[in-house]
Amino acid sequence: MSRSTTRVSKLGKEKKRNFIIVLAVLAVAIGVSTYFFNNKFLYNGKIAKNVYIEDINVSDMSKEEALKAVTDKYTPEDLNLTYDGKDYKISPNDIDLKYNTEEVVKNAYESTKKGSYFQNLKKYIDIRINKLSLKIESGYDEAKLSAQVSSVADSINVKMKNASVSVGSGGLNYTESVIGREFDLASNKESIYNMIKNKEHKPLELKVNLQKPDITTEQVKSVNSVIGQYSTTYSQSVSGRAYNVALSARKTSDVLLMPGEEFSYNKLTGPSNKANGYKDAPVIVYGKLEQSAGGGVCQTSSTVYNAALLSGMEITQVTNHSSASTYVPRGRDATVSDGGLNLKFKNPYNHPVYIKNYAGGGSVSSIVYGNSGDKPNISIEVKNTGKDKYSTYRMYKDSNGKVIKREHISNSSYKELKK
Repeated sequence: MSRSTTRVSKLGKEKKRNFIIVLAVLAVAIGVSTYFFNNKFLYNGKIAKNVYIEDINVSDMSKEEALKAVTDKYTPEDLNLTYDGKDYKISPNDIDLKYNTEEVVKNAYESTKKGSYFQNLKKYIDIRINKLSLKIESGYDEAKLSAQVSSVADSINVKMKNASVSVGSGGLNYTESVIGREFDLASNKESIYNMIKNKEHKPLELKVNLQKPDITTEQVKSVNSVIGQYSTTYSQSVSGRAYNVALSARKTSDVLLMPGEEFSYNKLTGPSNKANGYKDAPVIVYGKLEQSAGGGVCQTSSTVYNAALLSGMEITQVTNHSSASTYVPRGRDATVSDGGLNLKFKNPYNHPVYIKNYAGGGSVSSIVYGNSGDKPNISIEVKNTGKDKYSTYRMYKDSNGKVIKREHISNSSYKELKK
């Protein structure tokens, strides 16, 4: 072998050795760098950079440090509810309210540690580029929450109540109206769910629907005077009839008519039959006196009718008997029947009127109370327009007794009572 060949061989071996040394140095350098990187960033016992729990940056924190930082800000607190200046509190213990804070901190910590090395490395790089945001979830007992909300609702709810008027020994009595309050369960529950979900602690103004009464205290207190009344008498010897007069008087009593509202006698009394509490008594049927359930109710209707006439009510339906009655003058009676004959009238005033009936001791009375300013000066005039035919008029007079209005009310005709 020549000297030149030997020199080339030695040179090749030296290059190979140098290459191996370089590779070894690179390997050591990479190993050292990887070890340093892993211990500094991946497996350093800290949460990776650019990780947030809610709005808290937990980067480079240990699990313990992150848990403290998060729980210092996010710990279940009272749910503060308020309505009309009053506070209602629901404590976390009342509904077993909890946050999954430990779980979220664990997930933050393990975000770059629970996969393979290359998966963790990829995740680390992704988080450094794209922020990792984790949310805390709320847990609670739905049944307990519903019970607490229902308890709050019960303390707020108030049933709407209309004002009323009645007559006592001391005169007119009034019951005041009440504005109803209805806790909006669906809306308030949704708001409470959002409070819990969003971990909000500012007071929640509860939604409550108000129900205004149809009849107010002011309206019923405007009823302060008798504006019309009328009485008739009956024999107490016919017990069934006396009973029916008293029963129908009670059924059509204590009626408050608001402005424009219509009174319906039949609607108040119901059917004049035994099933509805009426007894057999003499009653005119097709011009003949017969025994039938409800005999006597027409005396009550005629009494109420005359009180309505004298108080200025707007008569909308009235029919005379087929034969003249003994308890009211001709042209001033009002028969009723289950077949459709009815007594109806409307309140024409801007104030309510209140109808109160009394029956007993052989007398039935109907009194119409209203506002003293509405009290009319009325007289009733009945003209005989032919054989057993009559026209009824209502005369309105001023304070001096002068007729200022003459109103035709009805025409009546009668037949002799059949034997």
